[in-house]
Amino acid sequence: MKNPYLQYKDYMKARYGEALFRVPIDFGLGCPNRAFDGTGGCTFCNARGAAAVQTLGAATVQEQMAEAIRFARDRYGAKKYMAYIQAFSATFGEKQQPLYLDLLDAFDFTAVSIGTRPDCLTPQAYGFLVELNQHIEVWVELGVQTVHDRTLERINRGHDWAASKAAIEHLHERGIKVAIHVILGLPGETAADFQQTADTLAALPIDAIKIHNLHIEKGTTLAKAYETGPTFDAPLFMEYDFAEHLMDFIRRMPPNIPIMRITTDTPDNELIAPKWHMAKGQFIDYVIQQMTCREWRQGDLFGILKPETETWKPKLVPTEDASITFWNEDYKEHYHTPAGARLEAEEKYIVPSKLKERLANGNVALLDVCFGLGYNSLTAAALACRPCRGPLSITALEMDRRVVGAAAENIHTKETDSFDWKKTLAELYASGSSRLPHHASLSIHWGDARYTITKCEPHAYDLVFLDAFSTQRNSELWTVDFFKKLKGVMKPDAVLLTYCAAIPVRAGLMEAGFFVGETVPVGRQRGGTLAALRPEAIEIPLPDHETEMIRTTTRGLPYRDPYGVWTNKEILRDRQERIIQSKQEDSSNR
Repeated sequence: MKNPYLQYKDYMKARYGEALFRVPIDFGLGCPNRAFDGTGGCTFCNARGAAAVQTLGAATVQEQMAEAIRFARDRYGAKKYMAYIQAFSATFGEKQQPLYLDLLDAFDFTAVSIGTRPDCLTPQAYGFLVELNQHIEVWVELGVQTVHDRTLERINRGHDWAASKAAIEHLHERGIKVAIHVILGLPGETAADFQQTADTLAALPIDAIKIHNLHIEKGTTLAKAYETGPTFDAPLFMEYDFAEHLMDFIRRMPPNIPIMRITTDTPDNELIAPKWHMAKGQFIDYVIQQMTCREWRQGDLFGILKPETETWKPKLVPTEDASITFWNEDYKEHYHTPAGARLEAEEKYIVPSKLKERLANGNVALLDVCFGLGYNSLTAAALACRPCRGPLSITALEMDRRVVGAAAENIHTKETDSFDWKKTLAELYASGSSRLPHHASLSIHWGDARYTITKCEPHAYDLVFLDAFSTQRNSELWTVDFFKKLKGVMKPDAVLLTYCAAIPVRAGLMEAGFFVGETVPVGRQRGGTLAALRPEAIEIPLPDHETEMIRTTTRGLPYRDPYGVWTNKEILRDRQERIIQSKQEDSSNR
């Protein structure tokens, strides 16, 4: 699978033959935006000035270098290195210039990257960088942060956007590669501000970019503002929200610009907020997954340039009722039972939900979690698209836009269908919404359902269809925590339908506050599950032995995902550990 954005490591491998490992160096140069006593500076900057944690405590530059090289060699097997002048802002006066030359003479670096500010780049500095660039490839990492002067002034940046723009252009004119640092989530800025920053930078001759999320660190001016509370207006994005802004930003970058990093690292003992529960690698995987599934690519919002996209082709599988389904290679499961995709939608969701009766009594709002090929929603819409039926509003949650596109190409409308299924799927794929006959409508939120459920109105839905992959493959959507989110968007008389009859799922629904019963079996021995907020909605109660099993055995331990970001493996491992712990406690109590 092709990466949806150009990762820095891939760029380096193409340029240098293999990745260059950075050796962070701190010359102790300080920052011209700080007073002699260390006060002042940018409101977000800490006392370290972004010095690398692994070099703190080293007495000399040579010790820093030796320690950083050892760290990269032992941990990553590094062979080639880039000197990285990282802490605070590099300056280039006559007294500082020998520091760079002595450093580069001391070790065989392939390139050097120097972090600095636009207002540190004097004519003398440009001259020195040009000379240095004749001996070793020089990158300048320029702290820009934003293109908005009102924000730069507010964060006490000490320079305006014009200074950054001029520095970018001057470096480019002199043949020096320039990498830009930006922060998303600065106080007072909105999504429109982030987009303007991206579009403005994309039009300039930059060579790479680092995109950071704003962190509140101890000892900063921003930390003091954060503690005051009401006047603090930085959003402090958690994982999912930041990912949405980040992906939009990446899409606005030219496709040949490497993305050096997409998150900020701050030691736990220095970080105040936001405190994420995704590891750095997991967040990168999440962004790649989301961009891939939504068919987004770096550069697809950049001017008229459209990068090449890959066509995703699923494995088609015919079912017994002459409808087709797909095999999902990632989850290693079919989307539907072999008995029939249309049959499953009708008998496992439409009939037990009593949708026909509900439509006869007025408006119905349906939440379809895991839209997939769309059979559940389309079958529901087919009932509504007939005379004398109340309006039906369907909100669907789906992560993989590619599946909907493939469904539009491969599902055929029957003569007996009340509307054109193929056309509806094509509209959903293209725009995320479709309006059907007789006041029926369908819209899709793309993304992880644990996040997109937060975009749904509270207490708005009469019906919920939950059609995720199995608990062993897609446990993220079978947890107590996700069920609670579903409960929060349901009306008091709403019901939830799912094909799943697993004991941990039913136990989780109960713990989330649902009354739980069964539906009539279709295509297998066990029926599905119906969960409701009122006990009278349960027509087929669970068998007594199953209720007892849920109450008294470890089989009744539900899946959990307390932060809404755990992976399938983490959720399954957590449950297994709780099972072992419970058995040990039972054994010790005997």
